[in-house]
Amino acid sequence: MKHKKFAVVLLGLSLAAGAAACTSNPYGIPPGGPHFASGTHLAYSTRGGERPRLTREEFELSEKQGWWGTTIAYNIDDLE
Repeated sequence: MKHKKFAVVLLGLSLAAGAAACTSNPYGIPPGGPHFASGTHLAYSTRGGERPRLTREEFELSEKQGWWGTTIAYNIDDLE
């Protein structure tokens, strides 16, 4: 009986920890926001191939619209 209570408590704590991890938003991305910044971004992303070519126009739009996300600075010594 002790093992059963312990298992129930452990399961509850695991579920609570998992729910907390799923709700964090470390990069400040609005939930439910659009995945693609524009139609041009959608066209580039769905173009076939492993490394699709990026045109000059697409490159300029990608910088303005933030296609590649937010740059996160880090120190190499801080990594494990």
